Amino acid sequence: MVAILVLTTFIAFVVVDYYLQTRRPQPVQVTTAPQASQETPLGLVAGFDLPANLAYHPGHTWVLRESPKLVRVGVDDFAARLLGEIDGVELPARGRWLRQGEKGWTVDRQGHRFAMLSPMEGEVVEVNPKVVADPSLLHKDPYGVGWLVAVYAPGADGNMKNLMRGRLAQHWMEESGHALRQHFDPHRGMHLQDGGRVVPDVLSTLPEERWETVARDLLLTD
Repeated sequence: MVAILVLTTFIAFVVVDYYLQTRRPQPVQVTTAPQASQETPLGLVAGFDLPANLAYHPGHTWVLRESPKLVRVGVDDFAARLLGEIDGVELPARGRWLRQGEKGWTVDRQGHRFAMLSPMEGEVVEVNPKVVADPSLLHKDPYGVGWLVAVYAPGADGNMKNLMRGRLAQHWMEESGHALRQHFDPHRGMHLQDGGRVVPDVLSTLPEERWETVARDLLLTD
């Protein structure tokens, strides 16, 4: 009789516990949209920072995929250090359709205009007002507050196949660093900062008459 009572009590506790568990609110999964400035770097590649979770275009621009058809776009550390202390950036207007591998925007410095290629095809849906008001942000934080435009890209899957990630991006940046060094006197070399990073204003170390030629060569623009 006692055994039956104990068994009955145990079953009652199990039933009550199950009821409470099913009634208990389940934890909510909170997701936060990734920010470029929070990316984990692959490492220092040829003197330039290369965040691991971005995709790269050969014209030294990057793509951060925020949803299946929405991406954020900017310039990489190579371009930021090459162009240095810029005076202005002319971004495409909202509603403009960009094409991958064609001119997307223009950077100005001391009367020189440097065109850069869009890494994605799609409609510009947002322009970064902070970088327009303060172009130095592009140079100071190209992967964070210095981003340029957000693009609605219906063909994002296809476009992403033409971009570089991981080891391929690392190899490409190594080749880019080598190409940059070819523009310097082999006896003088290209200066590195403490920590192995390339100087933050490469153009300032070159004769001004060579700026546009060097930029066109390395940023792949006409």
